[in-house]
Amino acid sequence: MSERAPDPEIRQEIRLLDFWAILRRRKYVVLLTLVVGVAAAVGIVVLQTPQYTSTTQLLFLAQNSSTGSGSSNSNSGLSSGQLATDIQLIQSGPVKAEAAKLLGRASPIATVAEIGTTSVASISVTSPNAALAAKAANAYAKAYIIVNNRQYLSSQVAAESSLQKQLTAINDSIATLTNQLNGTKVGSTAASTMSGQLTGLYSQQAALQQQLNAMQAATSQNSASGQIAQLATVSGKPSSPKKTTDILIGAAAGLLLGLGLALLRDHLDDRVRGKDQLEQVVPGIPVLGLIPVIGEWRDPKNPYLVAQTHPKSPPTEAYRGLRTSIQFMSLENPTKVLQITSPSAGDGKTTTSANLAWIMAEAGQRVVLVGCDLRRPRIHEFFGLPNDIGFTSVLLGETELEDALLRVPNQSHLQVLPTGPVPPNPSELLSSAKTHEVFKNLTAFADIVVVDSAPVLPVTDAAVLSTHADAILLVVSAGMDRRRDIVRSVEMLNQINAPVVGTVLNRAPETDSYAYYHYHYGYGYSERSSAEEAKAAGKRGTPTPASTNGDGNVSGSPTPANVPDEEGEYDGRLSIGRHANPGQPTTPSSPTTQYPPESGVGPS
Repeated sequence: MSERAPDPEIRQEIRLLDFWAILRRRKYVVLLTLVVGVAAAVGIVVLQTPQYTSTTQLLFLAQNSSTGSGSSNSNSGLSSGQLATDIQLIQSGPVKAEAAKLLGRASPIATVAEIGTTSVASISVTSPNAALAAKAANAYAKAYIIVNNRQYLSSQVAAESSLQKQLTAINDSIATLTNQLNGTKVGSTAASTMSGQLTGLYSQQAALQQQLNAMQAATSQNSASGQIAQLATVSGKPSSPKKTTDILIGAAAGLLLGLGLALLRDHLDDRVRGKDQLEQVVPGIPVLGLIPVIGEWRDPKNPYLVAQTHPKSPPTEAYRGLRTSIQFMSLENPTKVLQITSPSAGDGKTTTSANLAWIMAEAGQRVVLVGCDLRRPRIHEFFGLPNDIGFTSVLLGETELEDALLRVPNQSHLQVLPTGPVPPNPSELLSSAKTHEVFKNLTAFADIVVVDSAPVLPVTDAAVLSTHADAILLVVSAGMDRRRDIVRSVEMLNQINAPVVGTVLNRAPETDSYAYYHYHYGYGYSERSSAEEAKAAGKRGTPTPASTNGDGNVSGSPTPANVPDEEGEYDGRLSIGRHANPGQPTTPSSPTTQYPPESGVGPS
């Protein structure tokens, strides 16, 4: 049966949530570019010299024709071509020179534009001097009329002169023929011919004289090529800069640039930030747990067991969900040894191991938590236990397993096998036959053995331990682990056929762990109840709170927790193990060996 395709509205909502998550992650980039955009706009506004714009309106008129019709065409419309020519003429050199002559100084540049489909054009001039802008706009309009009239009169005079020359030539021809006719016999053929020529010349003379008279009349009327429809006035408000508009434009530009940079940086960022990304990086490996940030953990240097201190908090519920996932997984593949590791140090594997072990024991399972991070042992600190004797002590034959196991106060189903003194050769020690024997003995009486191992990438310890595990959980820290590191970790474990059954996303974002963040709506979790639980836990000798993961989560300083229960006795259902001395120091007696510099591992 084929799976139903996601609803388009759901897909759109997911995309919007992803976009919103990117903006939240990159909010400082967006805010910075927004501030820069606004600051740049403000700087331009402050530094820019105010400019003032004044506009005059000029009505173009059709001048009297030189055809000699004698009629005025000043009210006739202009063709679009003539209008474009007149607009271009306003910006020509002669008009600009005439405007400068009228102003008595160099004229600013004018901008001319047709107003709609009318024969009216707007002439605008911009200048730092408001009065000059108004005078210049009016000067351009007057200069156009003067220059155009001058050109019109010049063309009229040239036309009149041409007509006058033609009349003179005709008059000369008439005079010559008249003299010839007087000397010719009346009634002769020559006389008749001359008479006809004279008649034609007189007709031409009359026509030319009529044209000349009409032209002279038109010239004397001197009809204008245009008239000012509206004079420019002095503007009291700068046309630029437009403070509000420019600042809004700067803000919009900064915001758009910030959004672009945020999306680009997120695209180039190789870190895994959510459940969907983690599933894409390691397809086929399910995400079994989403652990939100432990808000109560204030000091990452001090371990903090949130499952014990705040049993109703969202992180604790997340650990319970992880326990349930593991239980369902174990129905098909029984899990006796559960190894927990991570790609790098600081991802939260030790925190996950401690809290998960507590939650499993709380459900009634017999749990042994083994500290197998021989490079930087820390699991004992979460329970306030000593580390002078532990796993390495048993492997080296210095003590028996029963003597190295420590019972955890207030949790009768949980025992801890601390790491013990740090050896100089962790990988070799873990690959010994004694290691197999220890795990076999542990599984004989425990329902499940939870193993906190070193990270995968820096050292080979996790790979060596994987041969003893039935299931491996890979803890990934959201916003810290890079995709290539996660892929490489899984590849390394797959190369040795390690049973990687799932991943745990530590520091899961709110969009992924929504139910946990809003858990208190259904179960009454609040800061007040959290504080009350912490106070009650302090009376029982439990660690005090502190915020995200020392190993990956966050912490508070533990107090000695190796004290009997309220009745002064321990639950005897676990057959082996010893009680740690109350008040015993929680730090290991032997110095902690750090990861080698080439491993690139820091604090876990």
